[in-house]
Amino acid sequence: MRFASIGLIVMAFLGFPCEMYGGDLRLGPLRIIPYITASGRYTDNVFLTGSNEKSDFTYSVLPGVKLRIPTLGRYGFHLNYEADFSQYDTYHEANYFVQSAEAALDLNLPKRFGVKLGDKITSGADLPDFEGDRKARYLSNRARIGTSYAFFDRYSLGLHYSHELKDYQRSVDEIDNYDTQSLGGVFRFRFLARTSMFIEYVRADTNYRKDRDVENSYSNQITSGITWDITAKTHGTVRGGYIGKNYYALNREEDAVFASANISHELTSRTIFTLSGIRSLFDTSQADNNIIYSSSYLSNQASVGLHHTYRKFTGGIGGDFIYDRYLYDDLRAMKKRKDTVWRGYVGIDYQMQRWIKIGVQYRYTNLNSNFDNEDYVENLGLFFMGLTL
Repeated sequence: MRFASIGLIVMAFLGFPCEMYGGDLRLGPLRIIPYITASGRYTDNVFLTGSNEKSDFTYSVLPGVKLRIPTLGRYGFHLNYEADFSQYDTYHEANYFVQSAEAALDLNLPKRFGVKLGDKITSGADLPDFEGDRKARYLSNRARIGTSYAFFDRYSLGLHYSHELKDYQRSVDEIDNYDTQSLGGVFRFRFLARTSMFIEYVRADTNYRKDRDVENSYSNQITSGITWDITAKTHGTVRGGYIGKNYYALNREEDAVFASANISHELTSRTIFTLSGIRSLFDTSQADNNIIYSSSYLSNQASVGLHHTYRKFTGGIGGDFIYDRYLYDDLRAMKKRKDTVWRGYVGIDYQMQRWIKIGVQYRYTNLNSNFDNEDYVENLGLFFMGLTL
């Protein structure tokens, strides 16, 4: 793995792959876009622990391919596949191999009907929690379908359904196996050329399939918001509403104010500012023994970023803030767990050629909890090289 990563970088600087990536690959209307990224990362805290931190270097190779059929009349199709190979120098139990494949089909049917179909399959692993621990490998799948109907040029109605499941290989991890089905509807009203208001309702049912029936639940979420392109430089979606979750066996209901935002603004033709955030309820992980803290938690998350391009260079700086509040007392300490996470990054990319990009980045993470055994700090540096047709 190490020699493959270094070899790709050396070949790129010597210019050997130029002919290989010199033009598009096409089969009729199908466009094939192969790509590969080689990277190296150094972390001073492999297992994200608060004491006795372990440092290591990781070599990664991520090949992939994208298949595209540009919209032909009423139809559009894409298929993505990628595999991520990563190897640690010292702590080989943290090595991982992740594969994912995703397909989507858009159908614009007559009389203003639209249908979107999609499916994503992932074979992955949760990283080990400590030295000598084993990875928790899993297979997940998420299928979705959505329909829409537009009328009177300003209004549209939509329905969407999704089915998501996750299966772990080891019996000790199977407590986190789940099956979630969601069904929802949305009504939109366009009151400006590029600005719409909407109201949406989603019902979701989650079932855990082994030794965790007590956590089976259903949730109802109703939100309204606005999606806009007020100018050619500003795009975004902001929504707010209510989410309520009911646990069957516990005979318990949890609810919260839901909010989310995704905003992008071009400060100049070369500078982009992004802002995103979410406030919602989430279930805890049982395989990591978080059941002792609470069955669910309320998370408040915010992220900002600023990216500037100068000729072939693109620099970026940004950060995240996360505040998680568990809703029930820890069974041993008899107090509620609260976590605060700060993350930041700074990096720069260089587009050497149309088909090759290199870059470096530094990332910092600090998790502070009122449970001291959950605290950790990580400093991570990485370099990468990407080749794209």
